[in-house]
Amino acid sequence: MHLFRHFRYTAALLLTAAGLLLATLPSTALAAADAQQVFQRYKDAVLQIRIVDTRSGNRISLGTGFVVDAEGRMVSNFHVVSEYAYHPEWNRIEAVSSGGAVIPLKLLAFDVVHDLSLLQAGSRMPQALTLASEPPAKGTPLYAFGIPLDLELTIVQGLYNGLLEKKLREQVHFTGAINPGMSGGPAVDENGHVVGVNVATAGNGVGFLVPVKYVAALLQQRNTAALTQSAPMLTLMRNQLLAEQQRIMADLLARPIITGEVGNYRTPKDWSEHFKCWGGDVHAEDKLYTVVSISCDMQSDIFLSGKHRTGTLSYSRSFVQAKPGLNDWQFDRLYGTLFNQDPDMPDAGKDDVGNFSCRSGFVKQADGLPLKTLFCLRAYRKLTGLYDMVLQSATLDGKRSGLINRLVAGGVSYDDALRISKKYLEALTWNKR
Repeated sequence: MHLFRHFRYTAALLLTAAGLLLATLPSTALAAADAQQVFQRYKDAVLQIRIVDTRSGNRISLGTGFVVDAEGRMVSNFHVVSEYAYHPEWNRIEAVSSGGAVIPLKLLAFDVVHDLSLLQAGSRMPQALTLASEPPAKGTPLYAFGIPLDLELTIVQGLYNGLLEKKLREQVHFTGAINPGMSGGPAVDENGHVVGVNVATAGNGVGFLVPVKYVAALLQQRNTAALTQSAPMLTLMRNQLLAEQQRIMADLLARPIITGEVGNYRTPKDWSEHFKCWGGDVHAEDKLYTVVSISCDMQSDIFLSGKHRTGTLSYSRSFVQAKPGLNDWQFDRLYGTLFNQDPDMPDAGKDDVGNFSCRSGFVKQADGLPLKTLFCLRAYRKLTGLYDMVLQSATLDGKRSGLINRLVAGGVSYDDALRISKKYLEALTWNKR
């Protein structure tokens, strides 16, 4: 008994000393140790994904991907492989392991809305990651894998900070550095469970992840046939975009537009929590007019290619008023110039969209408010049935002041373009005094 008590006392002292030693270690040292362990355990499930131009042998896109089952299925971002979706005839997809082995890949499926792709290797893979069954608690450490700037495989420790509030499409806020080339890599917890997929960064340690539930949905499709022709891939892309825009438009059409008072008018102000709004004024002393503006944007663009974005929706209004030194004729010219300014449109190349077709006119609102209107559409060349849309209006009731409104939508159907324009325009009313 005496020996046992002595041993227990000695062990307790050792444990206490160990605890004190751990307590004195810097938190950065503990974090580094954790990151090293996570890296060593799961690095073989992460690979570089690249698109190669078969005509020249040059790499045209680089990203990261990770293995999700022993059969060799991998997940990455859609934007990593988008060039293949448009031109499979002269591009190929391949993965490069940490050991330098080049592995040919096939494209099985994609989710263009949530920026995901599902790839297939021709053989079994030595390691696969599992998907997290539920989101972790806010503040949980996560580890993002990726190959930044075509360097070596890297691990970045950060924190899970939940889903972004008021975001149109769900994204995880990851407090950690995600750099170019890490797109498509996994962000895992300490047990190697994938919580999200690296997708974007705002810099300064602010990163964004695609929630893992969208990976699970993609895997449920159980596609086995490779996508090798551009026509079916473009059709799949089109159908996904149409379904997404119908979801968004149905929501906006069902919501009331809250208006605010501006000069002699009531104009759209708040429509949905998904919009972020900014103000901007022109009140310089050397100007003979003032402009009070507000712009609201969903900040929700969807990547289609390096030069084409879609899925955006924004609206703005500018109240213009002449100062005493500006005569009526000069104000009329100024007002026309401001109305004819080109709005900010989604990025698109000449191969992606046609020219705008516009219809202008003069209308009266139900309350008698006179307006000049301009409604424009440009069709997507490769994604039939989708359009970019612009609606502009200018009030015509005053000689020395007026209100200009704009509504811009990217990737909408023709019918929804008409419906959303009608709803927006009807929210503009006269505030007679």
